[in-house]
Amino acid sequence: MDLGGAGPQLGQERPGLSRNSRVGSGTRFSGALGPSPHARGHGGAPLWRFTLRKEEQRRLQEEENKQQVAPPDGFVWHSDGWYFNPQQKVFWQLGTQKYFLYSEASKQYTEIRQAASIEKEFRVSVDASCLHRPGCPREDRHVIIRDLAKAAQALRMPIDHLPRPAALFAVYSGHRPVVSTATGGADHSQGSAGSTEGTEDPAPPTCAEFVARNLHRKLLPRLSEFKGPWGDSQIASALRESCNDLDAEFLSKGNASDGCSAVIAMFLGQRLFITNLGDAAALLGEKAEDGRLLLSRRTPTHSPAMPAERSRIRAIDGTVVEHGPQGRPALRGEAGELLHLSRSFGDRAFKAGESKGADVGLTLAQPQQRRVAAVPIALPGGPEGAEAPLVLATPDVDTVVLHERHLFLAIVGGEIAHALSQEDIADLLRRHLGRPRVASGALLQEAQVRGASGSLTVLCAFFEWGQEAARPAPEPAAKRPKAESATQVRCRQILVKHKDSKEPVDRVRNNQQITRSLADAERILRDSLEAIQSDPERSIFTQRCKAVSECSTCLKGGEMAGDLGWVSRGQVHPNVEAAVFALPVGHISDIIESDEGVHVLWRIA
Repeated sequence: MDLGGAGPQLGQERPGLSRNSRVGSGTRFSGALGPSPHARGHGGAPLWRFTLRKEEQRRLQEEENKQQVAPPDGFVWHSDGWYFNPQQKVFWQLGTQKYFLYSEASKQYTEIRQAASIEKEFRVSVDASCLHRPGCPREDRHVIIRDLAKAAQALRMPIDHLPRPAALFAVYSGHRPVVSTATGGADHSQGSAGSTEGTEDPAPPTCAEFVARNLHRKLLPRLSEFKGPWGDSQIASALRESCNDLDAEFLSKGNASDGCSAVIAMFLGQRLFITNLGDAAALLGEKAEDGRLLLSRRTPTHSPAMPAERSRIRAIDGTVVEHGPQGRPALRGEAGELLHLSRSFGDRAFKAGESKGADVGLTLAQPQQRRVAAVPIALPGGPEGAEAPLVLATPDVDTVVLHERHLFLAIVGGEIAHALSQEDIADLLRRHLGRPRVASGALLQEAQVRGASGSLTVLCAFFEWGQEAARPAPEPAAKRPKAESATQVRCRQILVKHKDSKEPVDRVRNNQQITRSLADAERILRDSLEAIQSDPERSIFTQRCKAVSECSTCLKGGEMAGDLGWVSRGQVHPNVEAAVFALPVGHISDIIESDEGVHVLWRIA
């Protein structure tokens, strides 16, 4: 922004100011024409003297206002009655005490209005499921911060000036480079892209872990610093700057060669900001007016196959290999690595300025007819004008204004996005609306059946709008949920243990040792839930409880199978307590994880 040309100019209409001025008693003159030099007031004095007095009074009043109303922190004087924040590029007007953005193109101001909080009308239930290759380091990470304002307060970076709910969910899909041991046209791959021939980097993956632990520490100081209203473009800039800073910090520490894709979803009131790098995907579900479920992908795939990305890479003399991992276009690193992404965190070999690539005997993509100018990006820690990297850490940011027809958000890693079509994902989520743990596990299971391998992560967030959405069907008067202050509830459960449970022994069936994994335990409960949901009378709950539950309550007779009796607060695991006290009477929960195993709960009173 050219500050010399920005701001209010003489004769330019300003927000909150009238073009007319009132002079004397009951006489109005146009600010453009001004009073006649021969006009006289009621006392016989020339009116131009009244005008001068009026201007002097206005000036004195403005100086008094300056002393009484100090501009917000970070704002410096710019021009008559206007202050400017150079970091946020926001104007503040003394007269109205409002914030404005200034457009150089239109020479106009736009008021920034504070977004409304909707935490009483809008609620998000979220959970995630992960699978990892046996015997291999964990490459994926996910982050769930249900109350970002509370986390910010704990870190002494308050964001109370931002609308509620404030939440942040993210999936970081890691990959490690594979250097081919073959020559010529061998099929190379890296990490989650599916490894065939080559030697994988023996160093443990660190990028996804680093980003998951530190992204909010880069973002929250930016959000906390400016206490005024935030426009969409300001928040998008804060997200982009945080990603670039975080990538530079990762590359400046150690010699790790791995990288990760990312999707970061931040909720601020009714606005959803979706930030992405790489091939991880965010899919937003919406109910159409005719009742159909519409699923839209809100994130582009940052790949050398994208025309804009390919043009950028070729403009800096990079090589795009047409038939790379799994037949997809890829970039080549200086040590022979192939990467199917053009934007990501990490991936040091593609950000060192030397990995332009050379012909390695593979088929090269033909240049696109349409080119875009390369964006010069300085290398992290490098001198100004340093060569632009092949792989960028500058994300795309999509802004969505949520409304009551929006039902859910699903974030999936790149392998799952390639294995399942949007129709497959929409069908699975439709069947498990309101149960994020069940839905995410079902997506993982289906992706495996379709050939996805390696580290896999799915995060599902379901939206509830208003009291009717949170409570789908009113209960009979005798069975209405107790108030939130209730100290006791009654429920039945199905418990399935796994090998990592606190006590991996089935006390119901001859003290058998439990060897199943957590994923297998959840699969048993998903199958049970599908059967229970198909029976309106819920009689199948008793059958499934007796068949699979590993809690001693399953031995109770008749319809008492699985009955935990009256449960008081503080009596059971916190996860179980939170779930069962939040359930309306007659409703069945999502899959709940505790140190005992995984549970499905049915609140009966």
